[in-house]
Amino acid sequence: MKIIYGIIIILLIILLGACALKAKNKKGNLARIVFLYETGAVLFGITFMIFTFSNNIKVVTFCRGLMFAGYDWLLILLMYYTQYYTGLFDEVRIIKEAMVIYGMFDTVLLFSNIWTGQMFSVEFITDAELHLRFTDSIFVKIHFIYNFAVVLLLLVSYMFMIMKSSKFYRIRYEVIFASLFIAAVLDIIFFKSNSVYDISVVAFGLMSVFIYYFTLSYVPEELIENTLSLVIKDMNSGIICFDNRGKCIHCNDYIKKVFSLCDEYSELETGYHRWLEEIADKRENNIEYSAVKVVDGESKNYDVIYKRIFDDKNNFICDYFVFNDKTEDIKSIEIEKYKASHDSLTGLYNKEYFYSHVHEIVNKNSGIQYCILCSNIKDFKFINELFGLKKGDEVLVKVGEFLNKYLEDDSICARIENDRFALCMPKEKFNEKAIISRLNEFKKQFDNNAFRMHVFIGVYDIENLDEPVSIMCDKANIAGDTIKNDYHSYIAYYNNAMLENSIEERRIIGEFERALNNEEFVMYLQPQVDFKGVARGAEALVRWRHPVKGLLSPAVFVDVLEKAGLIYKIDKYMWEKAAAKLKEWKELGKEQYHISVNISTKDFYLVDVYETFVDIVERNGINPEKLKLEITETTIMDNFERNIKIIKCLQDYGFKIEIDDFGSGYSSLNMLKDISADILKIDMGFLNATENELKGQDILESIIFLAQKLGMEVITEGVETSQQLTMLIQMGCRMFQGYYFSRPVPEEEFEKKYNIRQ
Repeated sequence: MKIIYGIIIILLIILLGACALKAKNKKGNLARIVFLYETGAVLFGITFMIFTFSNNIKVVTFCRGLMFAGYDWLLILLMYYTQYYTGLFDEVRIIKEAMVIYGMFDTVLLFSNIWTGQMFSVEFITDAELHLRFTDSIFVKIHFIYNFAVVLLLLVSYMFMIMKSSKFYRIRYEVIFASLFIAAVLDIIFFKSNSVYDISVVAFGLMSVFIYYFTLSYVPEELIENTLSLVIKDMNSGIICFDNRGKCIHCNDYIKKVFSLCDEYSELETGYHRWLEEIADKRENNIEYSAVKVVDGESKNYDVIYKRIFDDKNNFICDYFVFNDKTEDIKSIEIEKYKASHDSLTGLYNKEYFYSHVHEIVNKNSGIQYCILCSNIKDFKFINELFGLKKGDEVLVKVGEFLNKYLEDDSICARIENDRFALCMPKEKFNEKAIISRLNEFKKQFDNNAFRMHVFIGVYDIENLDEPVSIMCDKANIAGDTIKNDYHSYIAYYNNAMLENSIEERRIIGEFERALNNEEFVMYLQPQVDFKGVARGAEALVRWRHPVKGLLSPAVFVDVLEKAGLIYKIDKYMWEKAAAKLKEWKELGKEQYHISVNISTKDFYLVDVYETFVDIVERNGINPEKLKLEITETTIMDNFERNIKIIKCLQDYGFKIEIDDFGSGYSSLNMLKDISADILKIDMGFLNATENELKGQDILESIIFLAQKLGMEVITEGVETSQQLTMLIQMGCRMFQGYYFSRPVPEEEFEKKYNIRQ
C-alpha cells in the first residue's frame, strides 16, 4: 500500500513540476502567480513525501511543521491567484498583507516547534499510523481558524463568480471551486484519522494541476474556440469555408441570409466551383473583388476577400471567403462627394466645384461662346432680420430654383457664397428680356412695405479660356455692383472701364496705409447751428489730401475702404483727430463746442467700440458729452441686441448718441421705440422729398414732435434755403446743419469763422 501511495505522490510531484515549468514559459502576471503556486505545490509534495516515508521522529515532526507552514503560503499564493483570476480583492490590500504577516509569524512558530514542541508532537502507532498531538496553545487554535477561514473565503469567492458569470465562462470557476471544496472536506476527514495516507494532499495536488490546466491551457483554448465561433456567427461580415474537396464546411448566419439558405449548402458549392472555373489560371492564394447581391429586395455592395489556407508542410487545407457589406460606406462616400461639390441649402454646386467644372466645360467646347452670370440680392441680411432666417433660406432656395431653370447639359449653376449665385451658359441661350421678366415676377413674392427686394445680375462674356474662373466671376460681380443701388436696372455687362474702376479701387487700398501714416487724411468740420444762428458744434468729415490728385472727397474712397474692411482704421483716425481738437478747445476755454463723429457698421465688428472711446476721452481729458457719436439705423439693426448693449454702455459713461440719416432706413419707427437715443438727425433726402408736399410736411412735423416727446433733440441736416429753415423752425426743430450755413470746411477756417482762438 505504501509503495502504491508513494508512486501516486511521486507522479503527482512530477506532474506539478511539469505544470510549473510550462507556467514559467508563459507571460503575464497570472502566469507568474500560477508558476509560484505550482512551485510551492511541488515543494509541499516533496515535504509530504519525506513525511510519509521517514521513520525518524524528528524528521517527521519537522516535515509536518514545514507542511503546516507550506499550507499557509499555498493559501497566500491561492489568494493572489484568485485576485488575478476573478478580479476580486484588487482594492483590498489589507487582506493579502495580513495573510503575509501571519504566514511569516506562523512559519517561525512551526519551524521552532521541533525544539519547543509548543504547537504539536508526533508519535508513531504503526508504520501506517501516527498520532498528532496538538497543544492547548492559542497559536494552534489561531492556525486552524485562520486556515479554514481563508478556505471558506476562497470558496465563497468562487461561488460568487459562478453565480455572477454567464454559463459560457462558468466552467473557469466551477472546477477550482469543486477541487478546493473536495480537498477541504478530505482535509477535515484526515484530521479525524491516524492514517499517514493523507488523501487531502492528493486532492490539493490535483487541484493545483487543475489550476494550471484550466487557467493556462484547456480553458483559454476552449474559450478562444467557442468565442471565435460566436463572433463568426454574430459578426456583420459573411464567412464561407470550403474544405480541400470543395465541400462547404461552415458558413455563418449572415451568409445564409445573403444567399437565402436553409441547411443545404449545395448552392454555395455550385457557385464556388463555377467561380473557380471562371478564374482558372488567375487563381491566387489571396484575391479581393467586389460583388453585388440583392438581399431582402435591396441591392447590396460587398467587398469579398478570398484566401487559401495551408499547413506547415504547405499542404492545402481549406479556403474561405469573407463578405464585407460596403453598401453604407459607398452611400456615405457618395454623400460626402455630393457634399463636397454641392451647396447644402440649395442643392446647387458650390464655389470650388463650379470653378473647376466651368473651366472644364469651356475648354471642352472651345468653339462655343460662353458667358458668366453672377447674381446678388441687395441688402439680403435685412431679409433675415425682418422675416427670420427661415425666410432668408427660402429666398435663397427660390433664387437657386430660378437660376436652375436655365440649366441644360452645357450649363452649370452654383451658389458661390451667402446670397451670391453664378451661372455659366452658352451666350446664344442667354435671353435678357426673358430673365428680366421672370425677375419681376420672382421678386413680387417677397416685396412688401418693409422691404423691397432687388436682385441684380452681372454678365461677363468669356474670352480668355485660360483665365481663372474666379476672376471671371469677379468681373461679373463688378458689373453687377454698378447697378445694385438702381432699383430700375437688373442686368449689367462687364466692360474694361469697370476693370479700370476696380483697378482704381485697388490703388486706393494700396495707398491707404501710406496715406494714413503720413496723415494725408484731414478733418473737415460742418457747423451744427441752432435756430438763432449760433454754432453749437460741428460734424467731423474726412477728406484725403492726396499728394498728386489734391483734395479727394470721401465719395472717392470711403465705399472702397468699407468694402475692403479698412473703414475702421480711418474711423479711429478721425475719432482721435476730433478728440485732440476738443482737447485744444477745452484748453482755450471753448468747451461749449462739440464734435460729432461717425461710427460705421463694421466698426462694431472690428473694434471694441466702448473700450476705444473710453480710452480716447480719458487720454485727452475731455468731456464725453462733447464727443458725440453718430450711428445710422442700418448700423444699429445689423446686430441689434449686441449693438444696443454697447450703445447703452456708452450712454452710461456719458456719451451722447445721435441717430444719423433718420428716414432713409427700413424700420425707423420701430427703432425709435426700441432705442433710447439722445439726438435724432433727420435725413436730408427726407426733407427734400417733403418740401413741397403738405402731407410730407405733416409727417416731418410729427416726427419732430414725437422725437422731442421721447426726450430726444432733433437736428435736421441738408438745410440749403431760408424757406427750408423757416419751415423747420415752425415745425419745432431747433438745430440745423447744411450748406445754408456752411459747407464742410478745414479746422482752421471753422475756428476762424467762430472766433474760437480769439
